[in-house]
Amino acid sequence: MAMRTQFPASAESQKASKKKAPEGPTFEKLNWLIHLHYIRKDYEACKAVIKEQLQETHGLCEYAIYVLALILRLEGKIQESLELFQTCAILSPQSVDNLKQVARSLFLLGKHKAAIEVYNEAARLNQKDWEIFHNLGVCYMYLKQFHKVSALK
Repeated sequence: MAMRTQFPASAESQKASKKKAPEGPTFEKLNWLIHLHYIRKDYEACKAVIKEQLQETHGLCEYAIYVLALILRLEGKIQESLELFQTCAILSPQSVDNLKQVARSLFLLGKHKAAIEVYNEAARLNQKDWEIFHNLGVCYMYLKQFHKVSALK
């Protein structure tokens, strides 16, 4: 039977073990649960978690706002979803995905010229995203600006 020698813990290691993670709002704390409810298409539970997350973060959780906007759009509330996607674009102005969602909502509202402006802004940020150029083409088709569609090649 081997004996182990116990050394006293140093003062530094005792201090380190007493430290806790800082308290306060963590913007991403419930994102996993929001995602889980969303992919399971349990939209009512998802909206309840989103409401809780947005209350805790004072409306600054981009992911919660984004998913709520997706749900509202699925429910046919296009204008409300547009406003939420615009909030996401303000919170994260370099996000191409947010701009694409803003443009998609504008398109669904029949605001094709405004959608083109936003898609062009997204294209400046990511020139390799085929979806942006496809949707630009669809907008130009609705406006019967066929010469601009062929210029997208």
